[in-house]
Amino acid sequence: MEKNILLLFLSDVKTKKVDDKVIISEVDYENIAGDKTQITNESALRYLLQDFPVDKIFIFASKKVREKILNIDGTPKTHLQFSLERLKKFLPDDECFFVFDYDEDSSGEENLKSVAKMAGVIQKFVGSDENVTLHVDLTGGMRHINMMMLELTRLLEYSGLKIDKILYSNYKGAETPGTVEEVQNIYDLFQLMAGVEEFVNFGSVNALDIYYRNKRDNLSEPLKRLLAAMKDFADAIKLCHYGQFSAAIINLHDAVKDFAPTDDVEDMLMEKFIARIRKDYADLIFPRRKDDLRVIRWCLDNDYLQQALILYTERIPEYLGEHGVIVLSAEQMKNLKRLADKDRLQPFFYLFSQIKPQGKSLDEGRKIFCKTIKNDTWSAIKDKTFNFDEWLAILNQKLAPLNLHCPDEKDFRAQLETLAAIVKDPKLLLELSSPELNPVRKILAALDEELKSKKWGNERVKILSKFFNNKMVDDDVPDYFTGSGFMKYPKALKIHELLNEGVFAVSIPKENFLSIVDKYFRIKDERNHSAHAREDFGEFRTVDKLRRTMRDAIGEIEANLPAQ
Repeated sequence: MEKNILLLFLSDVKTKKVDDKVIISEVDYENIAGDKTQITNESALRYLLQDFPVDKIFIFASKKVREKILNIDGTPKTHLQFSLERLKKFLPDDECFFVFDYDEDSSGEENLKSVAKMAGVIQKFVGSDENVTLHVDLTGGMRHINMMMLELTRLLEYSGLKIDKILYSNYKGAETPGTVEEVQNIYDLFQLMAGVEEFVNFGSVNALDIYYRNKRDNLSEPLKRLLAAMKDFADAIKLCHYGQFSAAIINLHDAVKDFAPTDDVEDMLMEKFIARIRKDYADLIFPRRKDDLRVIRWCLDNDYLQQALILYTERIPEYLGEHGVIVLSAEQMKNLKRLADKDRLQPFFYLFSQIKPQGKSLDEGRKIFCKTIKNDTWSAIKDKTFNFDEWLAILNQKLAPLNLHCPDEKDFRAQLETLAAIVKDPKLLLELSSPELNPVRKILAALDEELKSKKWGNERVKILSKFFNNKMVDDDVPDYFTGSGFMKYPKALKIHELLNEGVFAVSIPKENFLSIVDKYFRIKDERNHSAHAREDFGEFRTVDKLRRTMRDAIGEIEANLPAQ
């Protein structure tokens, strides 16, 4: 069954003296039948009762209305007592009234608490009943009360309560009948502002749909076109359908650029917000074309992380190809497109995902390097006569059949020689923050708690030994040792092999390209983790870290694009 409830802030009772008698000021309203009103809020209740019953009234009662009025008919009464008696002539049941004491001298924080408490009372009354509608009388109270009442109404609307009539009793003087006015259009401005804010921040039109749902037939053509373009853009984001993005971005560009308001009130209101939309969407829709990197960055900025992951994974290979980073001969491109078409894939995505190198020298080299560090290094270091150059020569003999060579990169020698020094003199581990230990800082950081749990250097050396022999796995090695730099982009190994085999060429420095590709596959792995709802963690434990990496990756691509 439908229920209607009314929220109001009680006004004080207006009185006047006539011949030493205190009488109540009465007001006639042209859109209320019957007797004149005796209290301000009575008008809103009687106005509603002309159309439907009211089941409950929630009343804010200030300190002022809880004070005594001048004696009426010789009986002392408070404003609140008189008002309730008057309202009960139209709503006789005592259970229909809830009075909340409000202190008008309280601080702003206390005002907010009052809003929250009254919201809780109303929500408790409503419960799970979806057939309750709230009406609000904005007539009573001090100047700031209207804002508080609107805040409370908005809060209740967000909690799921239906809002209908927002009323204001317009008093026009003693000789002219007043009118009870419905001012929902003023309240609706909150919905319009929320809708524009939602679109600007999140590319969503849900709030705008609510605002315009009963107005669409009367909107101007420019506004209809703008709203349609905004909705098409929002749908393209939700569905993450790449083909829709181009049309949606162009349509939004044109609709925003060409919006010329008529003298209709809805056009005039939207005109006040269109500059904000133009400003916040400038990087995305101007110039009038879609740019993959701008779209991905916009998704990241507006918390569409899954959409950003999908677009990044699907589009970056094509972006690199379309912008001349990946170079193919006409014949190579023809063959690649033929193969990709069979699987209904884009050609450069097919290159990244499906084409396998003939050899695996880099992958084999990575395995040799990691196994050597993992299995042989600690035993070599324990030898008091450890010689880095001899050790490196043995490693390079293993790599030679693969045409690979591990250079003495920056810090690689220092890392192994520092470990050898620790074995010779365990006291070096007593001061873990010592600059002498900087070359092996990553290893020490990984073992920080374990090392600090032991007091003596020899005990801490044993922890290092266990790290090499048990804890560290082969795939962890590149995280700790700079010598892996000859294959420093492990996620790009397959593409590196294809590049070495001449399957394609690149127009930017090879090192830069491999860095871009390495980030691409790291981010793609994260997308696969989320898409398949895997329980194990990917590389990125936090959203912020993933978002930063994606922004860095986009910036790196932009910095390396060849001049067009």
